[in-house]
Amino acid sequence: MFKKLLSSIGVDAATVDTRLADSNCQPGGQLNGVVHVKGGNVEQSVDRIYIFFNTLYKHEVNDKPTYSTFTIEKVSLNEAPFLIGPNEVKEIPFTIHVPYNTPLSVSQSKSWIETGLDIAQAVDPKDEDAIVVKPNRAQQTVLDAIDAIGFRLKKADTEMLPARHRSGRLPIAQELEYSPNGTRFGSKLDELEVVLLQDETSLDVLIQIDKSVHNLGSLFADLTGTDESTHRLSYDVSDLTSGRIQQDVERLIERSL
Repeated sequence: MFKKLLSSIGVDAATVDTRLADSNCQPGGQLNGVVHVKGGNVEQSVDRIYIFFNTLYKHEVNDKPTYSTFTIEKVSLNEAPFLIGPNEVKEIPFTIHVPYNTPLSVSQSKSWIETGLDIAQAVDPKDEDAIVVKPNRAQQTVLDAIDAIGFRLKKADTEMLPARHRSGRLPIAQELEYSPNGTRFGSKLDELEVVLLQDETSLDVLIQIDKSVHNLGSLFADLTGTDESTHRLSYDVSDLTSGRIQQDVERLIERSL
């Protein structure tokens, strides 16, 4: 009885350890691994094994920037409860889909998976594993085009996405901020901000163009926020080319200056 009481508060209870075959992954790709569940001192019933895709997102609390955890997706690995006996070890292999729009692992952006056991009337064991999210083919094509123009990445943050751009997608998105230094637009722009929104067949590139301050009129525009303009470029992922995107982005900037 005492052992059961200890297990209910997490002492000598079941534990979970997720081991990834490879921590590198791509949005829209797969992540493979094995969940190791080890029983504690008493038999326990595990209702569910969950894997959470988590990331940090930036927001303001009392006018101060802070970072909080956002769960991109929650995946259940088992359909029925099972018993785990004292010191018994169960291994559950898995292959799960990496959600589109999982932030890339650049600058300050961090993502990880959290594995949790749902155990009735007990403290749920958890395990966290960092993942390295690299661009998929479509995303890399866009990034290569921006690099070819001469823009250089300054930083990346994941923030709340304006409602008008969600369209059923996640309420958060990663924003990539680029410096125009080294481009032919260097004297006319403060920065270029890029957001990539993707699904299986399409990729939307949101571009915010922030113009430089040169005179009283542009200073006023800067103070009121009207120096920023946001545009959307939409593509089919099957026919993306870096040259086409580069041309589209350059034309967009030229029209905005």
